Amino acid sequence: MRRLLALLFFAALALTAARAQSVRWESADSGDPSDLQLIFQDCAPDGEIRLPATPGLTLVQTGTSTQMSIVNFSTTRSVVVSYSARAQQGRTQVNIPAFSVSTNRGTIKVPAYVGGTPRAVSDYGISSSLVPGSLRVWAGEVFPLTYMLDLGRNPSRPATNVDWSAAPLITEDWANPEPAEFTANGEARSGFAWHARAYAKTAGPLTLNPANILVNVQTGSVNMGIFQSPRIEQLPVVSNRPSIIVNPLPPAPAGFSGAVGQFKFTSKVVPATAGPGEPITWTVELSGTGNWPDIAGLPQRDVSKDFQVIQPKARRTPAEGKLFDVTLSEDVVLVPTRPGTYDLGPLRFTYFDPKAGAYKTLTTPRTTVTITAPAAAPATGPQPAASGPAAPAETAAPAAPKPAPTPAALPSGLPRDPLAGTAVTSAPSSLRAVLAWAIVPFAALGLFWAWLALRRARATDPLLARREARIRIADTVKKLGAAPASRELLLAWQHDTAVLWQLAHAAPPAASLPDPAWAALWAETDRALYGPEAMLPADWTARAQSALAAKALPPFSPVQLFLPRNLLPFFFAVGFLLILAVPAVRAATPEAAYRSGDFAAAEKGWREALAAQPHDAIARYNLSLALAQQDRWGEAAAYAAGAFVHDPAADPIRWQLALTMEKAGFAPGPLGAFVTPGPEQSLARLASPACWQYGLILAAGLVALGLALLLLGAYRGPSRPRLVLALIALLAGLLLSAAALASLHAYGDTTRANAVIVWRDGLLRSIPTEADTTQKTTTLAPGSLALADRTFLGWTRLTFANGQTGWVRTEEVIPLWR
Repeated sequence: MRRLLALLFFAALALTAARAQSVRWESADSGDPSDLQLIFQDCAPDGEIRLPATPGLTLVQTGTSTQMSIVNFSTTRSVVVSYSARAQQGRTQVNIPAFSVSTNRGTIKVPAYVGGTPRAVSDYGISSSLVPGSLRVWAGEVFPLTYMLDLGRNPSRPATNVDWSAAPLITEDWANPEPAEFTANGEARSGFAWHARAYAKTAGPLTLNPANILVNVQTGSVNMGIFQSPRIEQLPVVSNRPSIIVNPLPPAPAGFSGAVGQFKFTSKVVPATAGPGEPITWTVELSGTGNWPDIAGLPQRDVSKDFQVIQPKARRTPAEGKLFDVTLSEDVVLVPTRPGTYDLGPLRFTYFDPKAGAYKTLTTPRTTVTITAPAAAPATGPQPAASGPAAPAETAAPAAPKPAPTPAALPSGLPRDPLAGTAVTSAPSSLRAVLAWAIVPFAALGLFWAWLALRRARATDPLLARREARIRIADTVKKLGAAPASRELLLAWQHDTAVLWQLAHAAPPAASLPDPAWAALWAETDRALYGPEAMLPADWTARAQSALAAKALPPFSPVQLFLPRNLLPFFFAVGFLLILAVPAVRAATPEAAYRSGDFAAAEKGWREALAAQPHDAIARYNLSLALAQQDRWGEAAAYAAGAFVHDPAADPIRWQLALTMEKAGFAPGPLGAFVTPGPEQSLARLASPACWQYGLILAAGLVALGLALLLLGAYRGPSRPRLVLALIALLAGLLLSAAALASLHAYGDTTRANAVIVWRDGLLRSIPTEADTTQKTTTLAPGSLALADRTFLGWTRLTFANGQTGWVRTEEVIPLWR
C-alpha cells in the first residue's frame, strides 16, 4: 500500500509539473494592442524563437525579462519575451496562428492568439508614393523617378534609406533626400523627396515594385514616475505600385546599335599632314544622355591598309554620380607607311530620339590627310676635282667635332583654325539703366520675403487649429443631417469640438464645455455613441449649426507677418542648414575632399583610416599625397616610406617615395637605395618584409622536407623519385632562403615592428623632459631610422643602430608599422 501511495504521489507531481509548463501569448499592461508578450511559464526558450507568418503584420522583438510569483507556497518562474506588432500597410488585426517552440523542457505548442488592431503608419498621417516622370515611355528611354515621403505635420524623420527592388528597370542610385513641402486637402504638409532616373529594356505594361522605408514615429509616451518620455518606434511605410506602359521602338534602320537618348558625335584628326612613320591621332567622341549600359561602343572605322593601326581601349567616363550621362572616347593612332592622300570618315551613329519619337543619324565630316614623301638625302662621298691647274698640296687639319643635335623647336606664329557657329554679344548700357535693373531683384526679394512671412504667419497663427476645427465642424454637421447615426461623423464632431473649445482632456465630459448649448449637444452625442439607441434628436443638427454660428473666432490678421518669428526665419534657416552641413562634411570621403582641393579634410580622413587599420598601404600612400599637397614634405616622405615597406611592388607608391625624398631632402634609412635599386634592392622590392619573412619560413620548411626525405631513404633504402624530390626541395629551400635573407638585409631595420622615422629636425634628449636644461642633448637629423622601445607621457625612447639611445617628442616620429 505504501508503494502504491508513493507511486500515485509522484505521478500526480509529474502531472502537475507537466501542466505547469506552457507558452502563451498575452497583451502587455500598456493597453496598446501592438504590445504583445510571449510568456514561457516554468520553462525558457531554447535557441532562436521562430514565429509563424503573420500576413499584414511584422512582429519585432523589443525585450526579454524574467518573472517569479509565489501563490499558496507554489513558485512559478516565467520568461517574458516582448514584441511589437507593426502593421505593414493599413490597419490589420493581430492574428497569430498556433505554432511550436523549442524550450529547455522540450517542444511546446503555442495556441493561436487573436488580439486588437494596432495603429498603422497611415493613422499618423504618413504615406509614401513612387512617381514616375511619365506613364508612357519608349523602350530604353531614360525617365525621371521620384520617391515622395509624406510626413504630414509629424516631426518625424526617415530612419533608413529607401529599400526598393528596381527590377526589371535599370536605375541610378537614389540621390540624397531633399526636404519637400506641399499642400494636401488645404493642409500644409512636409516630407522628403528622393530622385533617380531609370529605363526599361523590354516593351509592354510594367508595374513597379513598392518602395519601403522605416520612419521614426512618436507613438505615445512612457511614464517614468512623475516624468514622461516620448515613445519612438520605427514604423514601415510602403509606397504604391505605379504602372507604366513601355512602347516598343519602331522598326530599326540599318546601323542602329540600340542607343536611345540624346547624343553628340564628334571626330578630330591631328595632324592633317605627316610623313611616313609619323603618327596621326584620330579621336572619336560620343557623349550625351541615354541607355549607356546597353551601348557597346563606338562605330567601326575603315582605314586604308597603308596605315599601321594602334587601337587602345575606349575610355568610358560617366559624370559624377550619374549612370546615364557618359562620354565615350577613343584615340586611334595611325602610322602611315607610304606617301599619298587618304580620306578618313565620314562616321555615322544612328540612335533613337525618344523626344522626337524617331530615329536620327549623326555624321562626322570627312577628313583628308596628306602623307608627304621624305626629302632626298644630301649627296655624300668624294667630290669631282675642279678644272684648272692643281692647287699646291697642304697638310689637312683635323676636323672639328660636330656639335650634338638639339631638339627641334615646336612651330608657332601661325593663326589657329576658325571657330564654328556664332557668338552674339550686347552693347554696354548706361549707368542709370544698370542701377535700375540691379534694384529690381532686391525689390522682388522684398515682395518674396513678405509673401513667405505671410505664409509663415498663417502657419504659426495660434488660432489656426481652432479655425480649421470650426470649418470641419460645419462640414461634419452638414453630413450628419443626411446620416445622423454615423459613428465616424459623431467622433469627428467631438474631436473637432474639443479642439475648438481647447479641451485638453483625452475624453472630456459634457460638463467641461462652458457653453450650455454645446454641453447639451455633447451629452446627446455621447448617448448616441454609447447608449442603447444610436440616434440623435431630430433638432440636433439645427441646434448644432446655431451653436457654431454663435461661436465666432477672430479672423486672421495679416499684421502678424511683421512679428520677428515670421519676418526673420531666414537667419534661423541658415543656422539650421549650417548645422546640417556639419555632418555632411564629416560624412564626405577623403577621396572626395582631396579631389575638391580640401587637403586638410582629406588628411584628417586618411589619418582616421590609418588609426583604424595601421597596415593599410593605400591609406599611408594617400595620407602622404595629402601632406605633400600642403608642402609638408618631411611627413609625406615618412608616410610614403611606411607605404613602401607595406607594398613595395606598387608603382604609384615607388613614385611617391622617390618624389617625397627628393623634396624633403632626406632618405629614410636603407630605403634610399631603393630609388636607384641595385640587384639586391630589385629583388627585395618584389615583396614586403613580412612576405620575405614568410618566405624564409617556407624555405626552412622545404629544407627540412628535403632532409626528411633523405633521412627516410637512409632507413628504407634508396629510391630515385624520393632522391629527386629531396634534392628539388633542398635546392628550392636554399634558393628561397638566400633570396629572403638578402631582401631582409636590404630592408635593414625597417623590418622591425617598432621601427620609426624622424621626420623633422629635433633634439635627442637624455631624459624625457624639457624642464631640465642641464641635460645632455644632441641634434637629430630628419630621416633618421630608429627603434621605439618605450613611451612616457608624450615622449618616445629611441634606439639607433650604433647603440645610441635618447628621448624625443612622440609627434616628431612616424611609425612604419603601427
